[in-house]
Amino acid sequence: MEEQTVDELLSLQELDTMIARSRVERRSLIAERAEVERQFEVLLAAEAKKRARVEQVEADVRRAERTVQAGRATMKRLQERAQDLHRAREVAAARAEVDAARQNLDDAETLLLEEMQAYDRARVSAEEAEKALNEGRSDSEGRCAEIDGRLSQLEQELTRAESHRRETALRLDSRVRSIYERVSGGRTAQVLAPLVHGCCGHCFTSIPLQRQAEIRAGASVVVCEGCGVILHPER
Repeated sequence: MEEQTVDELLSLQELDTMIARSRVERRSLIAERAEVERQFEVLLAAEAKKRARVEQVEADVRRAERTVQAGRATMKRLQERAQDLHRAREVAAARAEVDAARQNLDDAETLLLEEMQAYDRARVSAEEAEKALNEGRSDSEGRCAEIDGRLSQLEQELTRAESHRRETALRLDSRVRSIYERVSGGRTAQVLAPLVHGCCGHCFTSIPLQRQAEIRAGASVVVCEGCGVILHPER
């Protein structure tokens, strides 16, 4: 295997390593962007839920206010009617109605107070959720912009590297290229390794003397029987 062929194979291996690394980074960035968007959707849903809770409690407050107003009107009507009664039995019955109405009014006012307190808590919680959403939106938009910028850069780098790879591969003898592609699709990420002290520089398997001579002479493409990489003279 001539020195120029070794150089081109090493260049091809370097390009393949860079392309593989860039593709891994691209997948990672795409996954990260999806996670950033998912986290923002969680904040969005939480804020919407808190806002809906405020609207619900606000409606409960209005309903409780109407109940209190109705109770007060009932109390006033019953008290006025009781003042016009003179017979003891009628007065006693009217007082019982007034007492019952007063108890209902007390209960309604207690409920109104509880609903108003619940409204205050819901409003504070909604404001906190809105603040978290706004901060999350800013962070999400910023990180997505960074990711998109890096993805765009990666695409350009990949386009150039893949074009360079095609050109480099075409310069190789078809048989050598076929061996390289077969090895690169195998079980090891490394395709080429130097012959080091008579051993494979990748798995350290001892190489027979005759094969060592072939490697050093560049007479043929020699593949390590141990790990399958293409061997070349040490530099």
